[in-house]
Amino acid sequence: MRIFIAIESSEHVKSKIFHESETLQKKNFFKGKFVDKKNLHFTLKFLGEISEEKLGDIEKKLKEIKFNRFECEVGKAGVFDSEKHIRTIWVGLISDKLKELEKKISEKLSEFSKNSKEFSSHITLARVKSVINKENLVKHIRGMHFKNLKFEVNEFLLMKSELTEFGPIYRIIERFKLV
Repeated sequence: MRIFIAIESSEHVKSKIFHESETLQKKNFFKGKFVDKKNLHFTLKFLGEISEEKLGDIEKKLKEIKFNRFECEVGKAGVFDSEKHIRTIWVGLISDKLKELEKKISEKLSEFSKNSKEFSSHITLARVKSVINKENLVKHIRGMHFKNLKFEVNEFLLMKSELTEFGPIYRIIERFKLV
């Protein structure tokens, strides 16, 4: 099963981000799939395909993490792979504490995650199949702002992603409360 670690934001934050997503969708700058509001979450770490037997080990190690609650701010929008080859449109988070939490998670799960990419917590807005107007798409993404949009992080989630023909279905496996 496809496993990842995430945090959820408040409904207020989700609504603001989803509103920006709807605005972008109306522009028709690209063809692709937008993420439903109910599926909006910030990915901390993608672990990939994990067997049932290893899942228990992951849960056990994550339960060992002790971390204080903290505040995050929604950052700027961006793209994966690059502005020349846009595959995903995302919104990032700003928080030093988030980086510390991700580091603790990475240390605990070093045997399960071979991902050497630099940490970049994000919420995926859309997956891009083809770009119709790259110049305007990039300009719009660069102009997306979420000033003073903050929320408290009081838990992180171990989640499962099931890919279906209608899009991914996310299920929470376990919640890990912060103190």
